[in-house]
Amino acid sequence: LGYGLHVIAATNKWSEFRPGIRDLFGTKFELRLGDPYESEIGRAVAVNVPERSPGRGLACTSSLRCRGSTASRRSPGWPMPCGSSSRAPTSPGRARVRMLPDVLPATQLPGADETGARIPFGIDESTLSPVSLDFSTDPHFLVLGDIECGKSSLLRLIADGIVARYPPEQARLIVIDYRRSLLDAADTEHRIGYAASPPAAASLVSDARGALIERLPSANLTADVLRARSWWKGSDLFLIVDDYDLVTGAANPLLPLIDLLPQARDIGLHVVLARSAGGAGRAMFEPIIQRLREMGTPTLLMSANKDEGQLVGIKPQALPAGRGYLTARRAPPRLVQTALAGLDRGNALVAGQSSADSPGEVP
Repeated sequence: LGYGLHVIAATNKWSEFRPGIRDLFGTKFELRLGDPYESEIGRAVAVNVPERSPGRGLACTSSLRCRGSTASRRSPGWPMPCGSSSRAPTSPGRARVRMLPDVLPATQLPGADETGARIPFGIDESTLSPVSLDFSTDPHFLVLGDIECGKSSLLRLIADGIVARYPPEQARLIVIDYRRSLLDAADTEHRIGYAASPPAAASLVSDARGALIERLPSANLTADVLRARSWWKGSDLFLIVDDYDLVTGAANPLLPLIDLLPQARDIGLHVVLARSAGGAGRAMFEPIIQRLREMGTPTLLMSANKDEGQLVGIKPQALPAGRGYLTARRAPPRLVQTALAGLDRGNALVAGQSSADSPGEVP
């Protein structure tokens, strides 16, 4: 009932329902049975139901005692038989069951003035409320999914969210993108590096490591300074990596950062990494991904082949584009629909979303 679903079922005899299912039916109406002794309402009164009077029977509800009398009289509010001139009272409209939309424009997400530093990237299935990334609490984010499931679009949305919420003196971006699907992502002064090849990625990561090493706390800091994390000043570094399965290899350019990942909140490092779900079962033990998992990094598992086995505590399955299961340390897995950047309301309708059923409803 919490979802507004109602089941009406008919059968020849009660024994065709399993006992556990039969007990879930709160309202029962029993017509003439082939054998009255099979009655669930009362054998003694079931015998009195006329054999040649279709529509006559016994009624029993969960809120009323079962009455051992035939339904010879119509209860108030029941519909008249076919052909009657009277009509039953019109019942009030029922609430619709709201579901995730097939396409969610990014313009429907709350803006920076509503969410502050948190970056919304989709909506939750159970409440249809925005789902956000809070890099001050969880410094990293991991995305797994098949090809064309929406990983690059999600990274672009996150990059745009960073630019909208932080000035350049507070946030800088480095993008590693071997397939060049994020060429236009955050193409502002926030972006201090873009790597489309292993040599370029290695150079950017090496420079970033040198700057981050200087932010590590020294031995002579007081407890108050350590508690306030005020021993360095500068901008946070967001490292956005697409197609991480191409980045890993004989010389993974991200390996120099592996010892800095656990100290990310103290030194302003944030890694947003997307990888194909193909071979993800083995990739869970790759050094960078394994370190992120050990830290309890929020992970979005999008459409993936079930043959990969259980990933991040969830069995993969085929999902619509942009949809995935979000796992985090402080909440059970939940199904979310990520937003698509670059769509306005009109484009969403062209893509197939009904204007009457936004953000996704069924009667």
